[in-house]
Amino acid sequence: MLVITGTFENDKFIPDEPVSIPQKKRVILTIEEEQEKRLKASNKWREIGEAILSCDEELPGNPNPVQFRTVSEIEAL
Repeated sequence: MLVITGTFENDKFIPDEPVSIPQKKRVILTIEEEQEKRLKASNKWREIGEAILSCDEELPGNPNPVQFRTVSEIEAL
């Protein structure tokens, strides 16, 4: 697989470097998300984590701890 980076401007893809692609070659164009969107998402997760860590609410009763399966238990499935 060949990865070609560039920008989309005036309805055309402009590669960062010249590239030769055979005619009628099937290609896939992937559009990167803007960094701003990724930062917003990571900030939301950070806010959620901080809210959980700073929560001082006590659970009523006697909650059971979570028990994860071991690797050997998972492999036995």
